[in-house]
Amino acid sequence: SCDDVMNHIRKIVDGQFSGDSASEDAALIEPLIKADPRLAKLVPDGLPDLRVICIADEPLMAMVRLPTNESDGKANLHQRAIGAGVSLETGRITRAMQGGHSIEKHPDTGEQLVGFEIPEWEKILALAGQCGPAVGLGYSGADIVLDVNDGPLVIEVNAHPGLEIQNINQLGLLGAMRIMGFDVR
Repeated sequence: SCDDVMNHIRKIVDGQFSGDSASEDAALIEPLIKADPRLAKLVPDGLPDLRVICIADEPLMAMVRLPTNESDGKANLHQRAIGAGVSLETGRITRAMQGGHSIEKHPDTGEQLVGFEIPEWEKILALAGQCGPAVGLGYSGADIVLDVNDGPLVIEVNAHPGLEIQNINQLGLLGAMRIMGFDVR
């Protein structure tokens, strides 16, 4: 109920969950994100997301993380979600992997993954390119979802976005930098 929510917010603000009674806490209420059906059709349940690695404002490589029944609807690769490399130029999935094995179709929905074109790709790349500079990072990983009402939304920006994106794309960071024309020696 509304009263239950307000009481819970009071507990948060009063520091009941912080462990530091001297701190001032705040409650943040986020809107409910509903996956855009154009992307959600690939997955049985959960919220697919995209990770775009950038150097400054230049996207370097990308992947989409797709929940599975085995991952309990979470887009976490370590819980057996699918990681799929996405071509920066076309926005199409080029390779999909689950648990270290290449796959062509989603194991739960049967939807073809390789060749699937990510909706609103240019907007996603533009948004990802703004993330690192906005938070003062020269190298960043933007996690973006595609909401049915608001389109691409940033979920978080990572200073250490991990290595799995390189494995999924079969391309190391140095190779991606060379392809994008960065002066690397």
